Amino acid sequence: MSSVMTVSQLNRYISFKFREDKSLKGILISGEISNFTNHAKTGHFYFTLKDGSSAIKAVMFNNMASRLGFMPESGMKVIVSANVQVFERDGVYQLYVNDMQPDGVGALYFAFEQLKKKLSEEGIFDEQFKKPLPTFPQKIGIVTSPDAAALQDMLNIISRRYSVVEITIYPCLVQGKYAADSICSSLANADNSDNDIIIVGRGGGSLEDLMAFNSENVARCIFKCQTPVISAIGHETDTTIADYAADLRAPTPSAAAELAVPEIGVLRGFVDSAEKRLAEILNGRLSEKRNLLDIMEQRLNAMLPVQKISSSKSLLDEKKQRLDLMMKNSIVSKRALINEKTAALDNLSPLKIMNRGYSLVYKDEKIVGSAGLLKSGDNVTIRLSDGSVKAQIV
Repeated sequence: MSSVMTVSQLNRYISFKFREDKSLKGILISGEISNFTNHAKTGHFYFTLKDGSSAIKAVMFNNMASRLGFMPESGMKVIVSANVQVFERDGVYQLYVNDMQPDGVGALYFAFEQLKKKLSEEGIFDEQFKKPLPTFPQKIGIVTSPDAAALQDMLNIISRRYSVVEITIYPCLVQGKYAADSICSSLANADNSDNDIIIVGRGGGSLEDLMAFNSENVARCIFKCQTPVISAIGHETDTTIADYAADLRAPTPSAAAELAVPEIGVLRGFVDSAEKRLAEILNGRLSEKRNLLDIMEQRLNAMLPVQKISSSKSLLDEKKQRLDLMMKNSIVSKRALINEKTAALDNLSPLKIMNRGYSLVYKDEKIVGSAGLLKSGDNVTIRLSDGSVKAQIV
């Protein structure tokens, strides 16, 4: 008769058997995640892995879960690498997951889509936050590897198109474990250095090579920049999270250089045209002002005291001439009238009558008009045309 075992002894025995069985270590299992829980305090993942007819409990501890490039979700089909062990307290076996990959989709791509969705929902990619590029930048910062061939392409294009701009290189790692932190540090330096535009990027590569630019930290660093950021990562077909977060995405680093600065030859043509148009406007305005000045000068001259005096003097001279003429005409007229009256008086003059043989008799210096006024013995004076004589009436 076998000995009696306790439940704990049995579970421990079975657990030991599971641990001894090498075929239950590091096995690959595919299934669909359900009842997924991300434990907030510990960071452990608890879930059930199931297929069409069966299910098994699973746990992924924080030290393994923190290495994943994506966040598992219920309903997701995955392939896990796990050990099968017994949880002695409950007497059940479960999967202790060491690694996990999306089933049918690359883990990196899935992580990319998952992060893209998360940041999009936060508004990181919204057009309303996109800053416009200045038309004529004075300083441009380039965040990239100093050894990158793409850097030389950008420098050549910028210097050819717009040689007056100042360019500063902010070196950083563009791939590898520490690349994301390096990019963020250089972005912060560029943003705090009075640049008008920041170009961040690198040449092409695989999805793994570009992973630093699919980092959440890099996306948030770009979004926080007060300076407009142009992303220039990889080839035209490459798209990263940084592209969505940037204010403008360039398909290539060379294209970013062209987008960042204007063509100086075109600007010269524009300046020449503007200068010509400005000269035409200024000449027109100058001519208009000269005409106005002439009119105002004429008006002012007309209002000057000298002009007033001259005008009044001319008027006075004219009136004086007219007055002189009137006086002369009046004198002539009066003289003619006087002559006429004189002739008339002359014709009526007693002296003229006496020349014809008449005389005047005066008594007591009064003319005697009648003989009846005289008597014998009166002394009289008889005035003739050529003199007078004394006489006595008898």
